[in-house]
Amino acid sequence: MAFFATRLISKEVRELDDKDLDELLASLTVEELEQLSNEVDPDDSLLPPSQRCKDQTKKSPTGPLNRKKLLDYLERTAREQADWPEAKPYEAGLKRGKIWKPKEVPKTKTDDLEIELDLDDEYEQALGTADETELVDLAAILGLHSMLNQDQFHASILNKGQKIGDRFESIVHATKPKVLPLEPDNDTDVDKTLDQVCNNVASLKKLNWNNIRNISREKMKRLFEGLKTNTHLEYLSLANTDLYDVSAE
Repeated sequence: MAFFATRLISKEVRELDDKDLDELLASLTVEELEQLSNEVDPDDSLLPPSQRCKDQTKKSPTGPLNRKKLLDYLERTAREQADWPEAKPYEAGLKRGKIWKPKEVPKTKTDDLEIELDLDDEYEQALGTADETELVDLAAILGLHSMLNQDQFHASILNKGQKIGDRFESIVHATKPKVLPLEPDNDTDVDKTLDQVCNNVASLKKLNWNNIRNISREKMKRLFEGLKTNTHLEYLSLANTDLYDVSAE
């Protein structure tokens, strides 16, 4: 390896051609080539870790791996091996190191002076005699949204008036949604209304098949065939009926 370093120092690297490099590499021993390979080869991050590190174990295997014996050996060695000496032995209840203390945040100085508003007698009398419902409307007009819930704000904007008992809350809560009953199942007779469409019955103006499942493709096909000649049907609803594009085409 010293010979290779001497040759590199004596010549500039950029002056070396492939022939000179081949001669230098041919003059190195096996140990020097291994050392050069370990120092020159880059760590390729694209390779998996198992292929980046070279196998440096030169010992021959002693035999097949016996996992149970290996675990027994490791457990026995761990029990028999003495603990590492500690610089400071453990003492119960003894605290070491610095105790963390939060930084003291300087308190903001507040002005204790009361703000006096010079209002006309008319406005002062109106505010003095206003109830809480009227004050809620006034807060909505002034844009104090954090003091009102959504219902109070919209009622003031739309001039609908506030509900009896509405008042200011320190924490504005969302309005609970109304519980609405479930819609009843669609009880339309599919076969009967299908015959009426195909026969062009004048009394059938609206046909609602919404939310009716398990309507066969044959019935859907008959329905669209009947619509070609039907002149009285005005409204047709087929939402949530598993209608395929093939049937509609």
